[in-house]
Amino acid sequence: MPTLRTLLALLVATGALGMIAAAPQSEPPVAPTSGFTGTIGTTLGDSTPALLPVVRAPEGSPNVIYILFDDVGFSDFQPYGSEIATPTIDSLAQSGLRYTNFHTAAICSNTRAALLTGRNPHSVGMKDLTGPDRGFPNSRGRIPPTAATIAQILGSRGYSTAALGKWHLTPEADTGENSPRIDWPLGKGFDYFYGFHGGQTDQFHPTLIQDNHAIEIPNRAGYHFSEDLVDRAISTLRHGRESDPTRPFFMYLAFSTVHTPIQAPRAYVEKYLGKYEAGWDALRTSRLDRQIAMGIVPAGTTLPPRNPGDRAWDALSADEKVVYARYMAVYAAFIEHADAQVGRLVAYLKASGQFDDTLIVLASDNGAPPESGPQGAFTYPYGDVGRLSIADSLARLDDLGTARSMPLYQREWAMSSVTPFRMYKLSAYAGGVRDPLIVSWPRRIAARGDIRRQFVNVIDITPTVLDVTGIAAPGSYQGVRQMAMHGRSIAPTFASADAPDPRETQYFELRGHRAIWHDGWRAVATHRNGTPWDADTWELFDARRDPAETTDLSAKDPARLKQLQDLWWREARTYGVLPLTERR
Repeated sequence: MPTLRTLLALLVATGALGMIAAAPQSEPPVAPTSGFTGTIGTTLGDSTPALLPVVRAPEGSPNVIYILFDDVGFSDFQPYGSEIATPTIDSLAQSGLRYTNFHTAAICSNTRAALLTGRNPHSVGMKDLTGPDRGFPNSRGRIPPTAATIAQILGSRGYSTAALGKWHLTPEADTGENSPRIDWPLGKGFDYFYGFHGGQTDQFHPTLIQDNHAIEIPNRAGYHFSEDLVDRAISTLRHGRESDPTRPFFMYLAFSTVHTPIQAPRAYVEKYLGKYEAGWDALRTSRLDRQIAMGIVPAGTTLPPRNPGDRAWDALSADEKVVYARYMAVYAAFIEHADAQVGRLVAYLKASGQFDDTLIVLASDNGAPPESGPQGAFTYPYGDVGRLSIADSLARLDDLGTARSMPLYQREWAMSSVTPFRMYKLSAYAGGVRDPLIVSWPRRIAARGDIRRQFVNVIDITPTVLDVTGIAAPGSYQGVRQMAMHGRSIAPTFASADAPDPRETQYFELRGHRAIWHDGWRAVATHRNGTPWDADTWELFDARRDPAETTDLSAKDPARLKQLQDLWWREARTYGVLPLTERR
């Protein structure tokens, strides 16, 4: 055993003792009174307390709820010409406003990022679905810290915040239990989250996250995800009100209705059996007739031809008609069932005296889904694995919409869902980007039940909320300089049908498909993979007179088309759209 003297000699010989002696002293600890503005004496009697400031929302701030549906087409809600019963959504339209010129980003992650940030999707790293970093600012697959969400902004100004349902803004690689949580809902400003990360989930046995952790998959009779969401929503609001009734709330309620799998309780499906035997062509016609009668689209609007590859209903066999009609019945049941859940939330708001002072924004994230193709899919995935022959489908027809299937309807039904537009989800045509939008706020909106025709984009919603709450978009958030809001408030339209459009220009781009809206005109280019970009053919439409985009005016007005093409390139450079890439 070496002696202490031997150890000291060794330290001196190696120079270690000098290193210890020369080691810098640690910083003095921060005093526990740092920043304290009162005085501290020996006892309470000779001390002065100073309370920490309490952040309160501006006086009169409304509650705010975003209700987002998934893959619902422009004509799928009753107030937009549908035969599907959506009495709650209809009542919200009657207590508020219907917008007929609302646009999204043609796919879910992009629209959700734009909705929650008030910025264009490419500018916030969401060129396509959330995913791995593709190496460019427009395709990081996650919202950057330079674009604080509406939850982060409102939460920092005294609001409680909650998100429920579909998130789809976290890269899949970061959704595991050992992953960083910065891109999870709680990392983006929400106090509470209950839902799922990805693009879809089983409605009867969903994969669920609560706050920052996975929870057990529900496995009980009678369970449905939409009902569970609203149960949680009401419970969250009730507990918040009991805790502090003066604190306003922001809630983001994102149904997965009607994203695949289309699944609904049997009682709702039975209501629609026999309703769709006339087929998708007749459905388009009947919906358009109602839209014209309701003033949703101008008189004289005509339907565009069927999209390429879509079949006429009369060309189907008798067995195909039976099977395909059942798909649409399940789809309709899924929507009506979700509407009933919104009804329970509205009933709670009314019973608790909060409805009149709650701004509700209800919309869909993109056009109706064409991904399953002309055959439809009985189960996920969309490929041949998910398909059944017509004979096998007939034998299992009663399984459609139950936990024994994960279906998506035929592409031609999507054509009906977006009546009167061309194409569907993923497209730059109106069928991909033009969606229903209803705004209800009884205390502020006096012209109830009216229609608004102003051009509105999804990036305009969050700036509108900041406008009506009197909360300015921060120049800096948590020490990070913020990019400006790209949207503009539509609050002036609450009071006047003659209010101007919030903006005159908006670009669109997804997987190479491009479009631009400018002062009532739309130019659209569809890109084919593997072809030169300058070979794309652009079409020109007078969107106010021809919302269905049936008449291409590019040959008659080439100067205007060139103006819009140049404008698209300008906007693309401004908002980070470039470089252009084809479908992944």
